[in-house]
Amino acid sequence: MRIFVIHDKDIESNKAIGYLFFYERSNEFVIELADFLDEWTAPILFSSLVKNNILTVPKDISKLWVEERVIPTGRQNIGLILKNAKLTTYNEGKLLALSNGISSQDSCYIAEISMDDLPDWVKERQASNILESFPIVDNRIICLLKNDTAMEIDLKRCIDDVPKIKTILSNNRIISTLKVDAGGYGITFNNSISISKTVLLNQGAILPIFASVFKDFANHCIVNTSTACDILGCTRQNLNYLVKSNTVHPIKDTWKENVFLRGNLTSFD
Repeated sequence: MRIFVIHDKDIESNKAIGYLFFYERSNEFVIELADFLDEWTAPILFSSLVKNNILTVPKDISKLWVEERVIPTGRQNIGLILKNAKLTTYNEGKLLALSNGISSQDSCYIAEISMDDLPDWVKERQASNILESFPIVDNRIICLLKNDTAMEIDLKRCIDDVPKIKTILSNNRIISTLKVDAGGYGITFNNSISISKTVLLNQGAILPIFASVFKDFANHCIVNTSTACDILGCTRQNLNYLVKSNTVHPIKDTWKENVFLRGNLTSFD
């Protein structure tokens, strides 16, 4: 991950207006805007978001801001441009860094910083980012946040914000593809339908349980095949027979190695 502070020359004292996070592995971008901005002082692409008090810019809009400031892929002689920039492939984030984010669209520019240089308000905002998420029943999901909060979200409540969600409701195969986005700024289904953290927090209900409880549950209750054999005092061959005869039930049997609930094994007679 690379972090850039965003400055605007037109803002008094050249104050930082936000911070851009570039997640290199997934090639995703997220921008955190400062809370002193309003719809008139924010970059025009973000005006409507700021007007609605949305200061964490979703990854798709953040990427649009980046794309406005770099050479497009269809540019003539793009191969030569990349070669001169010592890039083997087209990469918006690296091109953005080389140009300092300067664009004819506005007076903004960027400068790379370290994690230690981030202000406290950004770190506090990131505390509500998503640590883990998983589907349960009836088109609902659980989100565990970095601040040790657990939330339940009914996906039907997210349709107004993300209309495409309607196409996957009750499709357990697609819902099971749920993954947490880079930096924990949202979730994505089937690598195509994303819900931002802002929408999830607005539509979710806080559960009366700490997120860390789920980690404690996993550490104590989920065991692999070797541990299962030790608990039951049997060989892997015997355990495989018990599974096939539907006597013991793995909670996930699509891995190279089955995993089980400890209680299902210790209560087995």
